Amino acid sequence: MADSAAQSRYERLTAEQMDEQRIQNVAYQYLCRLEEAKRWMEACLGEELPVPTELEEALRNGVVLAKLGHRFTPTAVPLKKIYDPDQQRYQAVGLQFRHTDNINHWRNAMTTLGLPAIFHPETTDVYDKKNMPRAIYCIHALSLYLYRLGMAPQIHDLYGKVKFTEEEINNMKLELDKYGIQMPAFNKIGGILANELSVDEAAVHAAVIAINEAVDRGRVRDTAEALRNPNAMLSDLQEVLMSVYQEMLRQAKRGKAERAGSKSGGPQNKDIYEEYLTQREIQDNINIVNVRSAVEQVDEALDSADELSLLSALQLPCLALRGLRTDNGPWYLDQLSADRQQKAMDQGCVDPLEPDELQESLTFANQEAQRARNMQAAVQCVNASLRHSDPRHTVSCLMTSDLQLPEVFPFAATLYHRELQLLQRQTAQGELQQEELFVAVEMLSAVALINQAVEAGNLQQFSSSLVSPSAGLTDVDHTLLDRYFESLTAVKQQVDKDLLTWNQLQEGINSVNNSVQDEHQQILAVSLINKALIGGDAQKLLSALLLPSSGLDEVLPANACRYLTLLTRARMLKAQVSSEMRAELWFADIQEAVRRANQQSQKALKLCLSVAAVNQAVKENRVKQTLRVLSLPEVALQGLISHCAAEYQQELNALIRDKTRRGDNRSPWVRVQLEDGSFYFFHLSRLEGSWEKPPNFIHNSLFLDRQEIQEVVSGVSGSYSRSVLWSSSEALVTRLQAVSRGFLIRRKLEARRCYLHSHTPAAIMIQSWWRRFVQQRAYRCRLQFLYMNWRAVVKIQSFVKMWLVRRKYQARLSFFRRNVGAVIKIQAFFRANRARHQYRMLVHSDTPPLSVVRQFVHLLDLGDGDIREEVELLRQREEVVRSIRFNRRLEADLDLMDLKIGLLVRNKATLQEVVSHCKKLTKKNKEQLSDMMDTERSKGMKALSRERRERLEAYQHLFYLLQTQPLYLAQLIFLMPQSRSTSFMEMLVFSLFNYGSDRREAFLLLQLFTEALQYEIRLKVDQPQDVVTGNPTVIKMLVNFYRHARGQNVLREVLGPALQDVLLDRTLSIRTDPVDVYKTWINQTETQTGHKSSLPYEVSPQDALSHPEVQRRIDIAIINLKNLTDRVLKAITSNLHKLPYGLRYTAKVLRDALKTKFPEAREDELYKIVGNLVYYRYMNPAVVAPDGFDVVDRSAGSTLQPEQRHILGSIARMLQHAAANKHFHGDGYHVRTLNQYISQTHTKFRKFLLGLCDVPGPEDRFSIDEYSELLIVNKPVIYISVSELLSTHKLLLEHQDVLCPDPSDPLSLLLKDLGSVPTLQDLIGESSAADPGSESSLTHSNKIEVSLTLTNKFDIFNDSEHNPDARGLLLSTKQLIIDVIRTQAGDTLSDILRASTSHDQEVCHDWLMQRRARQDARTPEKMKRNQSLIADGNLSLEEKKRKILRSLRRLETLGVLQPSQTQNQILQMIAKDIRHQRLRRQRRGAELVKLHQTLSSLQAKSNFHSEQVDYYRHYITSCLDNLTDRKTIKAAESKGKKKLPALSYTAARLQEKGVLLEIQDLPAAQFKNVVFDIVPAPEKGTFNVKARFLGVEMEEFLLKYQDLLQLQYEGVAVMKMFDKAKVNVNLLIFLLNKKFFKK
Repeated sequence: MADSAAQSRYERLTAEQMDEQRIQNVAYQYLCRLEEAKRWMEACLGEELPVPTELEEALRNGVVLAKLGHRFTPTAVPLKKIYDPDQQRYQAVGLQFRHTDNINHWRNAMTTLGLPAIFHPETTDVYDKKNMPRAIYCIHALSLYLYRLGMAPQIHDLYGKVKFTEEEINNMKLELDKYGIQMPAFNKIGGILANELSVDEAAVHAAVIAINEAVDRGRVRDTAEALRNPNAMLSDLQEVLMSVYQEMLRQAKRGKAERAGSKSGGPQNKDIYEEYLTQREIQDNINIVNVRSAVEQVDEALDSADELSLLSALQLPCLALRGLRTDNGPWYLDQLSADRQQKAMDQGCVDPLEPDELQESLTFANQEAQRARNMQAAVQCVNASLRHSDPRHTVSCLMTSDLQLPEVFPFAATLYHRELQLLQRQTAQGELQQEELFVAVEMLSAVALINQAVEAGNLQQFSSSLVSPSAGLTDVDHTLLDRYFESLTAVKQQVDKDLLTWNQLQEGINSVNNSVQDEHQQILAVSLINKALIGGDAQKLLSALLLPSSGLDEVLPANACRYLTLLTRARMLKAQVSSEMRAELWFADIQEAVRRANQQSQKALKLCLSVAAVNQAVKENRVKQTLRVLSLPEVALQGLISHCAAEYQQELNALIRDKTRRGDNRSPWVRVQLEDGSFYFFHLSRLEGSWEKPPNFIHNSLFLDRQEIQEVVSGVSGSYSRSVLWSSSEALVTRLQAVSRGFLIRRKLEARRCYLHSHTPAAIMIQSWWRRFVQQRAYRCRLQFLYMNWRAVVKIQSFVKMWLVRRKYQARLSFFRRNVGAVIKIQAFFRANRARHQYRMLVHSDTPPLSVVRQFVHLLDLGDGDIREEVELLRQREEVVRSIRFNRRLEADLDLMDLKIGLLVRNKATLQEVVSHCKKLTKKNKEQLSDMMDTERSKGMKALSRERRERLEAYQHLFYLLQTQPLYLAQLIFLMPQSRSTSFMEMLVFSLFNYGSDRREAFLLLQLFTEALQYEIRLKVDQPQDVVTGNPTVIKMLVNFYRHARGQNVLREVLGPALQDVLLDRTLSIRTDPVDVYKTWINQTETQTGHKSSLPYEVSPQDALSHPEVQRRIDIAIINLKNLTDRVLKAITSNLHKLPYGLRYTAKVLRDALKTKFPEAREDELYKIVGNLVYYRYMNPAVVAPDGFDVVDRSAGSTLQPEQRHILGSIARMLQHAAANKHFHGDGYHVRTLNQYISQTHTKFRKFLLGLCDVPGPEDRFSIDEYSELLIVNKPVIYISVSELLSTHKLLLEHQDVLCPDPSDPLSLLLKDLGSVPTLQDLIGESSAADPGSESSLTHSNKIEVSLTLTNKFDIFNDSEHNPDARGLLLSTKQLIIDVIRTQAGDTLSDILRASTSHDQEVCHDWLMQRRARQDARTPEKMKRNQSLIADGNLSLEEKKRKILRSLRRLETLGVLQPSQTQNQILQMIAKDIRHQRLRRQRRGAELVKLHQTLSSLQAKSNFHSEQVDYYRHYITSCLDNLTDRKTIKAAESKGKKKLPALSYTAARLQEKGVLLEIQDLPAAQFKNVVFDIVPAPEKGTFNVKARFLGVEMEEFLLKYQDLLQLQYEGVAVMKMFDKAKVNVNLLIFLLNKKFFKK
């Protein structure tokens, strides 16, 4: 057993086996090289590439190779020059000739890098896949070359480390066999690369090796000598750092060797630079050491605060600091010290500043220094201006931005100049500094604003300015702003036009504050007074009254008690009036009480003095003196008579003597009672008074007070007056006696009257009885007289009544005749008012009365104008659909011409076929399309047989179901692959919905879009971002549709003006790349001066930004870019209402569907997805390429310039980032500016998207409900080709199990009725295809269009009466009710249905039905009503009533109507139909206008396509002139050959040439008996291929050269002829080119 195993192990292989093993080994090795190249390119590009077996095909378009070139030489291969970078075109249509540009860019990049040309592949090696191993070999060489330069990672050897399946190895072996080339020697790349290097590169290589060896030896001297070798091309070497270089290089080399050792692989496969440092790595380490040393020097200079040392260290070349200026040393020192200190605080350790931190600090310090210089110059300008007397110049100097002052107001120029001039004079140097100016201007600006507010009377502005800290005003109370405003307004009026100064403002504020403070103190004093009153303490009250803060005048301590009395009395009175026990006195009350108390005190004192004087005069017994003092006004005696002076003296003396007899107590005090009842105490000796009762008070017993004196005076005066009166009034006494007697008589009469009043009932009864007796007697006499003459009475009464009525009527009639105009107006007003009221009830009432419904039910009738408009609307819809289809077909033919021209150029074929296609396009196709769209085409439909007619009706039912039930098409779109979905959309959906040409079809199409979108989200989307990355099919469909919905370009209206302005401005520059701007500047400078610039051409972005001119241009570019972006954004946001409603509603559905499925998703994330749909998919392509979407005007053949496309691309990129709130990467100031702008713009986008989704539902937008389908006047019609009809049928049958698994499903029933897919001849008949075998005839038949009038197979009117559909039954019931209520009147519907019908009503009903029949006869066929409704119209009025009752009961049974509200509900529905009829007419008129505009736009588009056709014809003519050999053509024409040349080959010969591969069911030995004759057909570019077997003609095949080119373009390598022979397409093309086209 072991011997046999050993024998099999060492069994010798045969030569064939060894050769096979060698070939397989080569295939495996090549697969390993592919895997190595794949991983290396992935490491360089950072993106994933296809597997090795697909890598070759992926490299053919050159995109990956061009990106590789851009990675290492961005200047040689800019990213914008790469064609199809995202490979969308490649994935859509495959390779295109422009892809060769990418391969050439890669080859140029390798030339720029210096890779020897021996490694470069040819363009065809990659594009045509002629020698793909050479391209992989070049990638390996490039990786090693770049690795040695230190520019790329090392490529790894994976031989034996990766595994491939046998199938993969065998497939690769077959591919290598096709190449037929020798495999390149991948293991010899290093040697070949070394041999191909130039002498200089070899010297560099040797110098680098010497440096590595010196580093290994570890001697600094050797390393220094090796580094100083000029061949090493090292720069910035410093002798003092040689030891540091040695250590740094040693560590770097050791780390590289360790990394190389950790990798597997034998030493024979290693490269020397896997362990040795490359020249780039050595230079990098030297630069690191130099930078560290320079940074430490800077740090030491900062420690010593040495400005000169710092400048010296900063000027070291290794730091490469930009913008360094020696005169800015102090600012550098301060800024760097501050930054270093800040870094130490942030990191917790003291580390030197890094070079980028140094550069940032220097830039900031330069800005600070320049700012300080500018500020100093501006300060000097201000000081100089202040020395003169020009306020305006002073303000202009202050408004200089370099001063960094607060805002300066020109209207206050005089204030600024005057105040600053005073401040300048107060300074010691006579100069104001910036800090002083800042504080002064800030204060003066605030003062100016306060003055402005005072002048304008703006309290709000005044308040904000007054409390501003910049004003510097103190003691400002926020609660007193109104009083400040009033006070300062008064002051301002005093100073007239001058502005108030700060001092005046402060004085005004202080004045108001002092006033308020005084008021506050006064309030406190008033409070103390009230407290003293409550306590009843006169002393406390006096103290409070005497307070200065109280503000009371003439407060006398002697009147304290009187103050207390009056104030207490006033407080009690106020409490009584206000019903508040704790009421307090106000300041005015207290002031009034004090004043009254003082007055009363003075009055009381005067009274006492006067009374004392009277007593003294009486005692002295001087009559005249007594009369004089009695006459004093202070005594106020009444009834004083001068003639009685002696009597007064006598009586007063008698009174005093009487008091003297009673006793004299000799008290000095007397008490005087005042009018208010209060007492005043008076001292007779001191002649002083007091309100307070003196201690031990005793009233003087002899003192006569005022009351006693008044009594004496009154008595004496009364006696004197009576005596005078009696003597002078004798006549008066007589009269008095008479009056007394009259009084006695009146009293007696009054007593009698009182008696009668007390017996009033008895008197009334007596009077009533008497009056009754008298009236009865007169009545009996009158009645007897009338009875005797009753006939005359009746006649007189009748005549009088008649005369009265006639007079009233004549007067009324005469009045109406005089005002007949006014009567008519009043009647019209009342009728109109009643009509408006009834219509308002119809529109707004939930249950309009039957009379109102009857009043307006005639509006449901269609007049002749309605029919004409409906016919015109139908005709224009047909024209729109035909125009759209015509334009689309024209576009498709133009695209086909583009493709054929490209194929001709690529294959170097003749252009006659393209010329013929162009002729066919301009004449034949147009005629065919016109014929197909002719209205007579519908007559061809009627000419079909009955069987085909039934099939056509079945198709009408099918397409009606697909229209109204969107779920079927939504599922079908989801089931089909994306490659077929787009064509499916073009083929079926647009035709099925007539491109949304009217509101019904637009509504149904929108339902399809939303249903398909929701269906796809439910089943396919796992996270919200899948909508963006997954590219759902329905989104592509709806975006494509709404870009040109109904032939209208909304994007042209929205974006056209803005983009047209952008394209017309050729002077704009929006390039923000510092390097590009720098190079453009250098080029312009050299062009203008004619001298080479001294500046280097290749610089880094940082170096480019160091030039002020570059910064200036970038700033201008950023401003231009912002302005252009704002212009386009404004055009988008301001035209929100112009965007298609369907797109907006779809965006809303997308948001709601995602929110429903992902409730945890953030709103911001959902709106980003909505923005991706609306902007990125819908608008962004039109912004990037407006010429491709007909957004801007352009002529045929014109294209946009590269700079214009760059501008549009930049705007689109800005809008994309703004919509997604995505910032640009980078740390430059221009990047930060753009990112800030993006954040601001994103907010506007968010508001735009919120408004975008705020739309009503489709039912409200299109006014469509569940019964609208039954109320349409004209039946829906679609126009579809026969091929589209058959393809749709086939697709539905293929997916029937998924679409309708239920056998009872309506779609399943319809497909069962249709059966299998019929053939073309079965559908259109044999007569339509005269030559079924002719391809042109077949193509023509496929393009035949049919118009399908869609109907519902499950039509509600076709069912039996016992099982009617609810909607159809409801419609017929409403029509019957309308007929009945128009003929018969009644209060309610039930009354009408129960009432019997009169003959007149039947006649009226018949007349209405006959008029409707005549109108139906004039109605076009497509607009006729349903036959069931026509049959109901033939019923009599009674029959209609009975049917109405049955239908209402049936509708109640079906649940359509509620049993209790049947009649109200049916009347509500009829009223709703009446209201909608007006809306339908309005929409119809608007739709006619819109369709007319659409037709105009479509005509303009057709004209444009005609221009395109002319342009292509001109281009083809030019090609013919350039490519056709005219001499050959003339020779051929002169010969006049009658017989076309033929080419004959046996099948065996064609097999040898590789053209023929096999013939089905025919052995190869018989190939010699088969002969193929290839004869050119009369039509250019076509050949008749005839097959003969043993000389017998078998079959004939029509071969088109353009079809072969199309197959080659689609990548089809093998085709069938005669359904048996398989031929190689490429070799057949080669044979035809060689034999017939002489190529």
